[in-house]
Amino acid sequence: MNKSDIRKVISESILADGMSPVIDLKKSHGSWLVDKVTGKEYLDLFSMFASLSVGYNHPYVVEQSERLKVAAINKPTNSDVYSQEMAEFVHTFKRVAQPDYLPLTFFIEGGGLAVENALKAAFDWKRRKNLAKGSSAKGEKVIHFQQCFHGRTGYTMSLTDSPDKRKTMYFPKFDWPRITNPKITFLLKII
Repeated sequence: MNKSDIRKVISESILADGMSPVIDLKKSHGSWLVDKVTGKEYLDLFSMFASLSVGYNHPYVVEQSERLKVAAINKPTNSDVYSQEMAEFVHTFKRVAQPDYLPLTFFIEGGGLAVENALKAAFDWKRRKNLAKGSSAKGEKVIHFQQCFHGRTGYTMSLTDSPDKRKTMYFPKFDWPRITNPKITFLLKII
């Protein structure tokens, strides 16, 4: 496929309202996203909505690509079917990044599902606290940020208060308290 046709081909099948660069997955490096069409480099300040925490083509990740490929090709549901690769990851994570006062972890696919699961845990925790106190209060409201993107799952789209109302206009909205940010409001007025 001709690299100048990439956006055209994508827009024939999906709503292509994403960013203008077409990422070159081989040439992008560190914090620099390389546009496949123009060759121009962009300092990536959003890191794929924070899911790309170590940057593009990190040397250690590239070095481990054969190990990663085994898991990526098979993509086991590690919460239900365990693998040696998962055990090695959990062991390393616990040794390197997990504080002693948090003995258990929960790993999830991405940001939207992380927010969704955090909401479910908060509802469950608050309901149990209320029931233990003999309260009938349900604990079904969550404080969230106004004018923020929370994800693309059911709950998260209902929480999202995007300036582009077309993206969420037909989603149910919960009567949950929103925290405003005067700086964001000011910036949106300027734009």
